Amino acid sequence: MCLLLAVGCQQPQVDRMGQQLYTMQELPHKLFSLDDSTTQVLTYVHTFMEDSALMLASYNAPMHDICIFDVKTGEEVRKVKFEREGPDGLGNNVFGFLYHNQDSIFIYHTWLFQLDLYNSQGELLKKFNLRHVPVEGNSAFVMPEFLPCTSYPIKKAGDCIILQGQGGRLPDPNPSNLQKCVTGILNMKDSVMYFDNPYPEVYGGKGSIWQPFAYLVTPYDLTSDGKMLLGFQADDSVRVYDMDTRCSKAYFAGYSKAERVRPARSASPVDVGLSIVKQVQYAGIYYDRWNNLYYRLVALPASDYDVNKEVFPARNLAIVILDEDFQKVGEYEISEKTDRYNSVFVSPDGLHINVLSEDDDYMEFITVKPKRL
Repeated sequence: MCLLLAVGCQQPQVDRMGQQLYTMQELPHKLFSLDDSTTQVLTYVHTFMEDSALMLASYNAPMHDICIFDVKTGEEVRKVKFEREGPDGLGNNVFGFLYHNQDSIFIYHTWLFQLDLYNSQGELLKKFNLRHVPVEGNSAFVMPEFLPCTSYPIKKAGDCIILQGQGGRLPDPNPSNLQKCVTGILNMKDSVMYFDNPYPEVYGGKGSIWQPFAYLVTPYDLTSDGKMLLGFQADDSVRVYDMDTRCSKAYFAGYSKAERVRPARSASPVDVGLSIVKQVQYAGIYYDRWNNLYYRLVALPASDYDVNKEVFPARNLAIVILDEDFQKVGEYEISEKTDRYNSVFVSPDGLHINVLSEDDDYMEFITVKPKRL
């Protein structure tokens, strides 16, 4: 593994505010029309181009189908229906998907380490049991536990499928000194896998207590030239990872008012909950191809957290804006709270962040658009 550190959060000379070349303007909410069989409660969304139109694919868990919407009009154009059982059945463990095209729909199954390839007729074409795929060379890492989500998605880059998750379980004893990492890359052409992207120093050593979905799984997106841009949720820096050279380079991309994010004091539910809502959480990173910018979404500390409630409060959000060279060029705090900041996408109209609609006939998104100062 090759690791090059450019700027780190540990360096006191870092200007946390950075250049202020951009802000965001808040626009009316983006709405998508839903029929009676489609829920507004999202588990996974992503966009893709079809001809010249930007489409939004959403997994509709109650009906086991994928709904395809035209982003410009907000209307549903079709559904991809799957059988629940039988030889082509999806089962009940769908965790994430990639609608690459009508002949290639990848479905990942929770905790099963299984990636299935379907077509748009709901026909199962191929299965990949990732635990049985050979690992390239002498890997320094144990296989991550893949937990694909909208902010840490399944993506295809050439012949490779990228899967993201949290560090897997280390063997005990561990004579090979294997490490934990967050990325698995499946080379479908050669039928091999490799793992990379270990946790940075801010995560501490063995015994540090981090809530997995808040801090251990790692948001990423692909850059304009096909590299991975990772934003560990507890780290001020982002890392550009080149899948060809397997080298990483870090850039400061922290929120201006943040202090160092620390693990929970203990494994008690109260301490773990407080560790999430009383600190910043770098919840996602998204590439805006229309403006050649990158947005790092930050969930801000909440002051109204009730430790006696099982649900977390809606959070205020901020956006750290990076330019094409991964330099911080803006920061903006969104006026509206939401607890659905893991369901986000980018369009020509800006960054769209899910909120609960008062009308079940619509799927609704806060919309903010970059503005040059």
